[in-house]
Amino acid sequence: MSENTQMPLKKVAVIANSSAGKQTQQAKILDALQKKWPQAALYGVAGYGGELLGDTLPGPAEGAYLEKFSKAMETLLERSPDILVTIGGDGTAAYAADWLLSRNLSVPMFGLGAGTANVGPIVTERDPENIPSLEELIPEQMGAVEALTPEGAHIAYGFNDLVLGNTLLGSENGQMVTFEAYAMAAEGKRRVCKCLPSIAGPDFTAEKNGVKLAAKLPNVGQLIASTVERENFYGRAVTGLLCFTPGTPYQASVFVSAVPIVTCEESSEGFDDWFCGAQLLLQPGDKLILRGLANTVCAVADGNPYVLPEGNVLLQYKPNLLTVLKRR
Repeated sequence: MSENTQMPLKKVAVIANSSAGKQTQQAKILDALQKKWPQAALYGVAGYGGELLGDTLPGPAEGAYLEKFSKAMETLLERSPDILVTIGGDGTAAYAADWLLSRNLSVPMFGLGAGTANVGPIVTERDPENIPSLEELIPEQMGAVEALTPEGAHIAYGFNDLVLGNTLLGSENGQMVTFEAYAMAAEGKRRVCKCLPSIAGPDFTAEKNGVKLAAKLPNVGQLIASTVERENFYGRAVTGLLCFTPGTPYQASVFVSAVPIVTCEESSEGFDDWFCGAQLLLQPGDKLILRGLANTVCAVADGNPYVLPEGNVLLQYKPNLLTVLKRR
């Protein structure tokens, strides 16, 4: 290669959620990203941060939130980018990942936090003053807990967690509040509400790999499924069944909490009184079917609510679904 020959610029698609929690951060993040990645050709879509980049594609004119997001993603992916950058919270990154996976597209993702919650694992950077260079990033494969109908139709992926409950966390006037999940999923309405005392209906049943599980639950306040792929549990007994996950096929945990955990409501359980719950581990190929959940219970995947048809859901762990870029 001659001295005058330059490596081609990496094509980097950027999608920013303009309604994410830390809206004032987005312009700052985009400016920092352009300065930090001079060897990248960044482009975006109008209405999704593209107007703050030099290369802006037309944005969707109308439609509901998810419809417009999907059209923006379609426009971005027409250029076959090398990297997809999301700017927002875990929900924004999860929507983008689900869109890619549903179309069998493999594009490494890099998540920059500007939302209500920026837990990860897709969102790995939360400081706009310290964005890593492209050379500092390495790829890592991520799995997820998938929610499906009992018949096998895909509902959502939870890369961080998948909560079965009637509420989700969000921001209102700069404050974190608890919204009604069903109202947001079915009607697009942001309505503040409280958690149900129990999400299990009178006919609630659980079945793993075709075998009905005996009921040993004091109450079903919330049900939380999450991957446990990461190392460093160290086998400490206080982590309960999670002690056994390192070095075993079990890569996901389903936790039934007697009281809601993902909530803004205060509770004495676990602080001033005993906390009760039950745990079940899953490995690839396991299928956990839950039937008879309350009518307003949704699957909240990384903060995004999805309606459960007839209160039934199948949970399973899917490994190596997504390539995520993280700091070396």
